[in-house]
Amino acid sequence: MNTVSTTPTHDRDGSDVGGDTPVAPASTPVPTRRSLSGREPRRRPRANGSRATRLIKEVLLLIAGIGGILSILWLVASLVFGLSIVIFMTGSMSPTLPTGAAAIVKDAVPAAELQVGDVVTVPREGQPLPVTHRIVDIAPVDPLSGAGPEARELTLRGDDNDTNDRETYVVAAADRVIVGAPFIGHALTIMQTPIFFGALTLGVMLLVIWAFWPVRTS
Repeated sequence: MNTVSTTPTHDRDGSDVGGDTPVAPASTPVPTRRSLSGREPRRRPRANGSRATRLIKEVLLLIAGIGGILSILWLVASLVFGLSIVIFMTGSMSPTLPTGAAAIVKDAVPAAELQVGDVVTVPREGQPLPVTHRIVDIAPVDPLSGAGPEARELTLRGDDNDTNDRETYVVAAADRVIVGAPFIGHALTIMQTPIFFGALTLGVMLLVIWAFWPVRTS
């Protein structure tokens, strides 16, 4: 009986072909939460609350920033252009400027520049508060009165009054109303109280602390 021996064949590059070649062991799959429990892991819900809180912070900081900018602009304008605010406590200038209205006035306008129809604020003799009425007549002043050549005698009347003021006003300058709006005077009156200033200061301080307080993230 002839014995037939087999020898492994070689490829051109010398590697064995057809022989016993080692086989790499299959990798063992790593168990996951799904393979262990049979269910998909639950996803954490999005932090809608934290997003809403962050939005509220940004809105409040924006409002506070706008308020601060407007306050600075008004302070600069009042110093540079000589502006101030008048609050109407009576209704003598209704309906144009009713009770509770406020107006921005140009301070110390020379009497020579005033015209009939202007609304001006002038002091009253023996009264602690000035009067703000409309000019209905302007007359020169007697040089012998000692008022000075720049002074004028003003006749005023409130828009809601049927007659002129009982007395005329001799002034060298007067505060002239530039623009006014109703109801704003009530808010400005409240804002001038110490309670409002204290509450505003405390509120801004708490807002800044809340906005920049470190938040833990997981």
